[in-house]
Amino acid sequence: MKKLISLIIISLILFQSCESESIEIIENAKKKPSKTDWGLTEWTGTVPDACKEVCLVAGQHMYVGTVNVATDNGDLLVTYNITEEGVYLEEVHLDIFSSIDQFKAAKKVSNGGAIPGKFEYKMSWSADEMITSHTVRIPKNYVEYIGGDCLFIASHAALSNGETAWGGLCDVSDNNITNLDEAKQFPGANWSVYFEFCAEECTESIDFTYAWEDLQNIGNDADYNDLVIQSDIIKSNDEVKITFLATARGAAFDHRFKFKIPKTGITDIFGAFNVVDDGTHYIVTVFESTKVALPPDGGNPHPFTANTSIRSFGCTPFAYKEVVIAIDNTFSFNPSFPYEPFINVTPFAPFGTDPYDLYIYEVSGRDTWIDNAGDEFPNGVIISSDWKWPLSGIHISTVYPDFENLTSGWNPNWADNLINASQVFDKSTCN
Repeated sequence: MKKLISLIIISLILFQSCESESIEIIENAKKKPSKTDWGLTEWTGTVPDACKEVCLVAGQHMYVGTVNVATDNGDLLVTYNITEEGVYLEEVHLDIFSSIDQFKAAKKVSNGGAIPGKFEYKMSWSADEMITSHTVRIPKNYVEYIGGDCLFIASHAALSNGETAWGGLCDVSDNNITNLDEAKQFPGANWSVYFEFCAEECTESIDFTYAWEDLQNIGNDADYNDLVIQSDIIKSNDEVKITFLATARGAAFDHRFKFKIPKTGITDIFGAFNVVDDGTHYIVTVFESTKVALPPDGGNPHPFTANTSIRSFGCTPFAYKEVVIAIDNTFSFNPSFPYEPFINVTPFAPFGTDPYDLYIYEVSGRDTWIDNAGDEFPNGVIISSDWKWPLSGIHISTVYPDFENLTSGWNPNWADNLINASQVFDKSTCN
């Protein structure tokens, strides 16, 4: 009798388990849009400006073009652009996924690597058609079905020169030889790669503004526009994406803009002008010359400046640079101070001839100058938002009265109180 009761209990448990599993499968099936709702299609309309660009790499090492991502009312528009002369698209395959496990479950990855023939989108041409650009629309419903604020894009192409190409992060040398993101290679025997895209990359925001007075130890004019750099940061599990905007340069000196970041957990860095390993940190050069990034606008009375005076002929275009840091799970992220920015200043007589570094005081606790009254000020300041900087020659305390010297006592919220909008530069007027 006890055996019979036990068998009945076990049967009920198994029935309930199977019933729950069936319900879960049915519910999941309901979530998947119909093929007509999420089918990927060719896009023939106007393509908005891209908010993501990666390399299109053939034969694992040869740069042949780009893969760009833009958005249109929640749809993703992915564009293949061939830039290598005499090379054309013969076939493209495209898909998105939220994890390798998801792609494996869909049978789109095998021991040989990614399987382009099983991707959601396919288009082909003959070499005679000489196709060098093609845009694919990924509908909003399919994006939402895949899920997540950040997703991965698998973009494959077969080319007229007989090579296979994939879209991925890379750095390109002078002879078009690439260094691909090894961390995002599909598992398997081939070299197929993918790249990450986060929806936030298409939303412009400023997380930090950094501003400097660039004379070392001695009196500055305290307008804090010798160099203004702004930054937007997006962190996912796999990457830290940092967008830098050089927005103003009110100095006669030239600068290199750099940042330091601890090495632990960083597997690669893409998009920088230069990267140096000092043993514990990576020192990343973003702009090698701020004079090149923001050339002088030539207007009086400060012809050597850019975007520090109101000009009738408009604004100097901002210099844009994105640095992508590939990371693993040992990477430590401090959202308040995610990296340590600084400038390397190139002075000239009578201010000396040896370059020197100037850091942000609140980040690094170093680099100050003394004014004529004997008060101490930081060379570099941080503002945790977008910011309107003083015009050339306007002392910062004239427009931001809560800005105090370090001698009297520092007010970290000084930028919240702007009292004279006519004496600051509003970059929104450049649009």
